Amino acid sequence: MNEKHFGGNAKACRPPKELEFIPTVPILKFFFAVWFYKEQHEIQRVISESDPEKIGLVKIFLNSGWSVLITNIEYAKAFFAENDDVLPKVEAPEDHPIRKFFGRGISFANGEHRMRQRKMAMPAFNKSLKPEMIGECTSELITLLNKHTDTPLDIFTLMKRITVQTLGKMAFSYDMEALNSLEEEPYFLTTYEKIVELIQNPLLMISRFTYKLPLKVNRELSQLIGEFDQFIYNVIEQRKIDLAKEKTKEDHIDLLANMLENIGNENFEYTIKDLRDELTSIFSAGHNTTASSLSSVFYNLARYPDIQKKAREEAIQVLGNYSKIPNSENVKSLKYIKAIIEETLRRYPAVTMLPFRKVLKPLRLTQNIVIPEGMNISLNIWQIHKNSDLWSDDFVPEKFMNQETKKSWIPFSNGHRNCIGQNFSMMEQIVVIAMMLLNFEMSLPPESQNLEKMPLKSSFFTLYPKDVKVIFSKLKK
Repeated sequence: MNEKHFGGNAKACRPPKELEFIPTVPILKFFFAVWFYKEQHEIQRVISESDPEKIGLVKIFLNSGWSVLITNIEYAKAFFAENDDVLPKVEAPEDHPIRKFFGRGISFANGEHRMRQRKMAMPAFNKSLKPEMIGECTSELITLLNKHTDTPLDIFTLMKRITVQTLGKMAFSYDMEALNSLEEEPYFLTTYEKIVELIQNPLLMISRFTYKLPLKVNRELSQLIGEFDQFIYNVIEQRKIDLAKEKTKEDHIDLLANMLENIGNENFEYTIKDLRDELTSIFSAGHNTTASSLSSVFYNLARYPDIQKKAREEAIQVLGNYSKIPNSENVKSLKYIKAIIEETLRRYPAVTMLPFRKVLKPLRLTQNIVIPEGMNISLNIWQIHKNSDLWSDDFVPEKFMNQETKKSWIPFSNGHRNCIGQNFSMMEQIVVIAMMLLNFEMSLPPESQNLEKMPLKSSFFTLYPKDVKVIFSKLKK
């Protein structure tokens, strides 16, 4: 491997003196785990074993040089306290696949552009938080599952269907037809899944130049992004036509209608391309991560029958012994189900590590620890949630009935860049879980009942269940 690969000279291989005290993640072990698609447990084990003294920081050499990972909640507080002037997100080059697909949506924007996006998106998002709409989509899921009871089903595949159906109606006022059958996957969802799979290809994630080469993976990715864009722009145009035909202006429940109001608004300087980027970011965050969390919840409900029974009793107490669609007040009352979600996200955070940020000014984590200017830095949520000094790893939802516990719970990030979809994700999960508990008993197939850990796919930043199956049986009433 030549010097140029390491950024121009051999000195780039050596960490700055300020980082010498920070333990190093063995690069070969780490790359092996990622490159050969080892489970998330294995990737995280390589990171945790790199810090036997538990100082809460590790460093790793990636394609752009040395980066620091925070694994301690106290250092995380200093990280969250800084704004984009000190810690902006690292932006991919304009021609990088990640930039081509996500553009400059709120998840990837910095500075004034991000603030403008957030100021525009938050009111639109809040107007769209309707549990009744989530309940209608969950009723479709229940109807579909009634045809497939007592059969092991891939839970992540199933949960992606409910989240894409819900998000389609919430974001676009569009029927994704994701719950018509289990035999066919909607074209839009298939396209999106292929894009995400290719973007997370280690060849593109680790190397700093392979995305520029005329490789088959790059050509396929460009074509799929083009098809995705065509779908999004067609949906936007159709929604504009439908809105123009409406005789009265009423409060719209879909995100797209509320966001279209900002096109041409001189306070936002908002374009159709900005809207496309925002919808893509929202779709990605609101679809995959919520599906991952729901999958983990149903796995845990199936694995722990006593917890499932207690959650069902709460659902019956709040909603009655039938499949009622919860309203906003019902959602607030389902506190134990919410605690199950929180404990699940503690054990299996849908986002395991935050995207890297660039240190533009020296970052003081403590009186004696300063991360120098020019470093990339990220926060490893998985490691913080697995810290034995803070948490027991037993699955105990009751620990989240105490608000004090949540100080070290950060599945949606924190600070000024916390996830704007947090409330929607929690609401969606509560509604789906409560209604499913009123209709089905969940169990694991025999081959999965003795698993110590839920199998997880490998990924740099996100967590996905791997071939996890759950059986849904009609509830005996």
